[in-house]
Amino acid sequence: MARVYSQPVSVNFQPRKDLRRSNMRLLITVFSLLVTSCPAEDSCPEVKVVGVGDSDRLAILRGCPGVPGSPGAKGDNGAAGEKVITYMSSFSAARNCKELLDHGEVLSDWYTIYPDGSAPLRVLCDMHTDGGGWIVFQRRLDGSVDFFRDWNSYKEGFGSRLADFWLGNENIHKLTSSDTWELRIDLEDFDRAQYFAKYSSFQILGEEEKYKLLLGDFKNGNAGDSMSYHNLMGFSTKDEDNDLNKGDCAKTCSSGWWYKSCYHANLNGPYLAGEHGSGKIALHWYTGKGLSYSYKRSEMKIRPEVKK
Repeated sequence: MARVYSQPVSVNFQPRKDLRRSNMRLLITVFSLLVTSCPAEDSCPEVKVVGVGDSDRLAILRGCPGVPGSPGAKGDNGAAGEKVITYMSSFSAARNCKELLDHGEVLSDWYTIYPDGSAPLRVLCDMHTDGGGWIVFQRRLDGSVDFFRDWNSYKEGFGSRLADFWLGNENIHKLTSSDTWELRIDLEDFDRAQYFAKYSSFQILGEEEKYKLLLGDFKNGNAGDSMSYHNLMGFSTKDEDNDLNKGDCAKTCSSGWWYKSCYHANLNGPYLAGEHGSGKIALHWYTGKGLSYSYKRSEMKIRPEVKK
């Protein structure tokens, strides 16, 4: 803060011309004193002259700080402040949909999870079916997405978040490579009747092992067990034949799947409208409505094993 020399310099009345000369001589003298009193390296001095001219009083505002005084005694310690803890919401880095559900996310929707604790993955969480907490990795709703794809497409994933999609074999492998995951398959026919099948565990191995399926025991479900037939099979696509058939099941069945010779379940098969007669390849579940009915909707979903 600029120091103000507020004590005016009084000047005896003189003729105006002599008064101005006297004031100017006084101003030069004071200015010289100010300059010599500030260190040469100091950039602070700004001298402002007030009252020169028609005024008979002179005041000088000076911007150069004075010499610091000696430090005062140390004051008493202040009251202890409140400790503030900054933390990340525990579910903002959830590893799966079950953790999101446990922390209050109750709407079925697309969420970002961190399966390995760092790399993000966008997934569809089913928070309503059978207690919720499911990651949906396959969905067929309307046949708007072509599932007759090559190996790399099934590896990386494809489809629409608003309709049909496949999450990607590499993503499914990473998700299921640790812990125990249960599998649920939900089906709906064109009369809106619903069916399901549950399995105690589900895992697919890495690409070097052809995304081989490791399926646990059938637990329950009114759809029956059509998936166990495919256990221990590698994944096949139209450009990668890993089945046990003399022919090429993926090409014959127009989809990618864990074909054996060839299938009891073909949930990635061509999308047909319900009853279609025998001999056609479609979205089939053999122990449900047989091989002459193509379902309207299917979802394959996993969640960490629920501890009892």
